[in-house]
Amino acid sequence: MITNLSIKNYALIENININLKKGLTVITGETGAGKSIIIDSIDLLLGARASTSVIRTGETSCIIAAEFDISNNENVKKIFSELAISDADKDVIIRRQIDTSGKSKAYINDIPVSISTLSNIGKYLVDFYAQHKSNMLFEQQYQRHILDDIAGNQKLLEKLSKKYSELEELKNKKEDIEKNNTDRERLIDLYNYQIKEITSASLSPEEEETIETELPKLKNAEKIKNITSEMIAILHRNDCSVLDGLSTINKQIDLLEQYGINTENIAKNLSASIESAEEVYAEIETLVGDMDASPEALDKMLERQQLIKKLKSKYGKTIQEILNYCTELETKLKALENYEYNIEQLQKQIDILLKDVIELCKQISYKRKKTAKTVAKKIVSELADLNMKNAQFEISFEQSEITSHGFDKIEFMFSANKGESLNPLSLVASGGEISRVMLALSTTVSDNYNVDTIIFDEIDTGTSGMTGEKIGKKLKSLAGKRQIVSISHLAQIASNADNHIKIYKEIENDRNITKAKILNDKERIQEIAKIISGEKITEHAIKHAEEMIKFSQE
Repeated sequence: MITNLSIKNYALIENININLKKGLTVITGETGAGKSIIIDSIDLLLGARASTSVIRTGETSCIIAAEFDISNNENVKKIFSELAISDADKDVIIRRQIDTSGKSKAYINDIPVSISTLSNIGKYLVDFYAQHKSNMLFEQQYQRHILDDIAGNQKLLEKLSKKYSELEELKNKKEDIEKNNTDRERLIDLYNYQIKEITSASLSPEEEETIETELPKLKNAEKIKNITSEMIAILHRNDCSVLDGLSTINKQIDLLEQYGINTENIAKNLSASIESAEEVYAEIETLVGDMDASPEALDKMLERQQLIKKLKSKYGKTIQEILNYCTELETKLKALENYEYNIEQLQKQIDILLKDVIELCKQISYKRKKTAKTVAKKIVSELADLNMKNAQFEISFEQSEITSHGFDKIEFMFSANKGESLNPLSLVASGGEISRVMLALSTTVSDNYNVDTIIFDEIDTGTSGMTGEKIGKKLKSLAGKRQIVSISHLAQIASNADNHIKIYKEIENDRNITKAKILNDKERIQEIAKIISGEKITEHAIKHAEEMIKFSQE
């Protein structure tokens, strides 16, 4: 619900800040004072189209902001979660700014959002009942949703949604196979060729790494051979080779020992050096022996590298991707070769699922129609209680194509006069009629109507005091479950208010300025008395106002 509304430089408003509460809030004021401006500003805040003409003359922009308590609004919380808007579990601030340049900016908790996002969120926060204003209950989708909630169709709809998804998946699979059938022979030839090209290459995932390691050796085989030959010569084959030198030193150590010199450590280290040198020599000999320096081996590996490169350009970025693609081709080929069998099996599955889906649709439709009669009867009764005794209301059903919601096309139908044809509720022209129909509808489906705040703009248009009294009672009753805001000219409605706001104009610096004031108990009596008696407030009007307020509280 709205807990605070701030409006700056909008139309005749310079700066207004209003704290709103639960229950029924009634807005009163003289004609032209700017009551509807308040409602229009909320509408604008929640995504309505903006015009630079709403900016107060002489100002560069107007700003509208409102704080909402969304602690019980799961629909809005879900949207905020999808938008990754943090700190949006209880209180959120929505702000919109319109500049004279035509630019419009929107923010939720100071995070920039699109106007379409405001509109999407707004319909779950506030619903407007006024002439030419769209609202949730005009939407066929929402009408169906309300009817399903009352009928208790949730579990059936969950089953239907699951079955419908499975059915659509099978249909798409069958369609893909049928689509491919026109080119089946061509695809069979193509898949066979591609599979043969890949499998004949006998690829292994490790092969590329092996090529990268071995190819430089083959390319530089002659250089490697020359280097190793030189190393072998230095170690063993030259006249002054390392091993020969170490052997001579070993003999000299023996002579030193004969002369009484302790050569134990020297002999030990020398022995280790000779052993290491011999191991190095043996490893180099093995390396030379393993080296294939033939041009044929190099050509073979280069050809292999080119083949892999070619296959990668056609079938995948890596050998593993190529092998995976080959597996996919084999699956597709099998499906094409077993075309008739696959189509037959898929059709059997589709027929079984379709039968289940149709049966669920029938069950859902039956419960909807049964509920619709009860709802329509109650709404007609509510309308009669609001002095619309000749009003007709029905919920029409038309069977259409099956969706995850069933096969019913649902429309709320209304006529204000007996004998006249019923038309879709969204086409009702009169603002007063719209408000009263929506009040009756809201009262009937209040437990299944998931909007925190409902605004009725001049619901009393064209009504008498007796009807106004009934409207006031119904608004107060409805306000027990959600926040209700109503613009009214009738004392019978104003007397039922839990909160009363007066909109008035003052002249400051030769300019009209719209202001708002939350009335205390004494001021409220004065305002209602003024509505009763006019500009000159009589003692009788004051007493009448007091009695009306007392009566509404009882």
